[in-house]
Amino acid sequence: GGRIATDARRNFSNAIRIATLDKAGVMLIFDEDIVAGARASKVSESKLDAFRPINWGLLGEIRIDVHFSDDAASRHDGKLDYRPGFEPRIAVFTLFPGFSNGPMIKNAIDSGACKGIILRGFGSGNISYDYLDGLKAAEEMRIPVIVATQCLEGATKMHLYDVGKQALDHGVIQAYDMSVECYITKLMWCLKQCDCDYDKVRDMMHTNYCGEINKEGKLF
Repeated sequence: GGRIATDARRNFSNAIRIATLDKAGVMLIFDEDIVAGARASKVSESKLDAFRPINWGLLGEIRIDVHFSDDAASRHDGKLDYRPGFEPRIAVFTLFPGFSNGPMIKNAIDSGACKGIILRGFGSGNISYDYLDGLKAAEEMRIPVIVATQCLEGATKMHLYDVGKQALDHGVIQAYDMSVECYITKLMWCLKQCDCDYDKVRDMMHTNYCGEINKEGKLF
């Protein structure tokens, strides 16, 4: 058989090179691209350019010289704000035509074990009217519900349709343009940091901590 190609050595070398520079934040170094960690997503299981930023541009590029975008933050000497911990007891539902997981959402709520729910909707965050009873129950139980889009690119705009407006009235939290990797991880982190406080989770999910969310809808 042929020899399996690998770019591990170059990626590792480039990662060390970037880590020595005066730039802050979590970054993914792959091929010649520098991707903000909170925007990175793997889009291929075999290509050597397997990662790309979702709903944002590259943080930088590695050529003969290293070029950073204006979004790349510089290091600072402020005190580290270290807030570890995640709440893993969440449920993630991916919607598809013909499947109503309204009862499943209700079961997750009634079990008492679920601390947060994510609905991966269609298009700009569209869901069925069948889910409204479940969303109302979640609101009454003070369990935060995030609605996101299944699309790789784009953002939720739930105010565009009547069912979306009703969902928002029942306390649904839009994921806006966050990637699936980001909003799942962020929800688990927010729940842990605020001891599952319903109102605080909303504020934290919509706080831009490291360039992971853009509520204004400016897409790249």
